Formats: sequence, structure tokens, C-alpha cells
Amino acid sequence: MAQRLATNYASAYFTMSEQELTQFVKLFANEKIDVKEKVYDNGDRDITIDDHSGEIQLSFHRKGNRYSCESSYVIKDLTLANAMRKAMKAFKGHGIVHRIYDSFTVVYHYDEGSVIRIEEVTEDSEVPIYEGTGFGRTSKELERLYMSTGSEEEIKLIREETDRLLDLRNWAKKVTPERISAIDQQLSGLSTRLFLLEA
Repeated sequence: MAQRLATNYASAYFTMSEQELTQFVKLFANEKIDVKEKVYDNGDRDITIDDHSGEIQLSFHRKGNRYSCESSYVIKDLTLANAMRKAMKAFKGHGIVHRIYDSFTVVYHYDEGSVIRIEEVTEDSEVPIYEGTGFGRTSKELERLYMSTGSEEEIKLIREETDRLLDLRNWAKKVTPERISAIDQQLSGLSTRLFLLEA
């Protein structure tokens, strides 16, 4: 079996609540990975994770009651790489991740924590390995989310989801512009639902 040399998060984007950010930090601590947290006066937070060959710093910027982090970094330690993969899934991260081997690289595309595309890249070729379906939360998932709540709670959830999607759209503009129409479709659906609830 080929040995992985490094994992390059060419782009990674997270958006989460304060409670989720606390759980994010705990995930690494539970894996026995050295992690430090610095909180600034404006509420922003820097999370520093030890990679044995250096440190990875993730800056989470606070906007209202949400935190977002856009970054890129290379991980050499396999334990940390596995923990980051778990974090990407658990906290519905978006990104493009390169697992680097001696003579090839496997590229993973993440949306909402799920792998939607995998390619094997060598000097001479780019071979698709897997192509998933969908992008982000489906209308049925959103419907289930809102079914159990009253109108006021649903309005709050829709506004939070709209903020999250707008942040994601800004990130996608720079990294994956082909995803913008899918995000706009979700935003349009949320806007219609909000209009009906507030009428």
C-alpha cells in the first residue's frame, strides 16, 4: 500500500456556532492532539493545532452568533490528518483536499462534510474515481429540520441558514464558482419560505 506523504488542505471552509466551535476544539483534544485557543476582544478566535513538524493556525471570525474560518494548510502527521477528516465530516466543512503520495495525488472535494468528487492525479493524467450527487442540504432535509419547530423558531433557523449560505457563497465565488447556482437555488427557496412565514 502506498504511503501518504502529506495531506494538503488546498482550501478549507467551516462555519459554525459557538457550541460547535467548542466541540471542534474538543475533537482534537480527544485525539490527544495539542490544541490551543486564543479569544480576542471582538470575539474572534485563533485555534492552533500541533502537527509535530509545525503548527496549523485556524482563525475563526465572529459574525453575529456564527464563526467562519477560511484557510489552507499542509498536514504531515497522520493522526492529525485523520482527526481533520473527522472534523470536516462532523462540522460540515467545505474544501479541496490533496492526499499526496510518492507518485500520485488523490484529490477530494468536500461539500457540507460529504465527499462529492474524488480524482487521482499524476504528472500525466487526471482520472475521476468517484462523483457524488447534490450540493448542500436538500429541500427534504430542510423540510425535516423545520417541521418540528414553530413559526418563530423556523424564521430564526431560516435566517441562520441564509447567513451560512451567504458566507458559503462568498467562499465558493473564489474557490468553486460552479457551485454558486446551487447555493443561489437554496437561498431562493429559503427566501420564499421566509416570505410566507412573515406574511
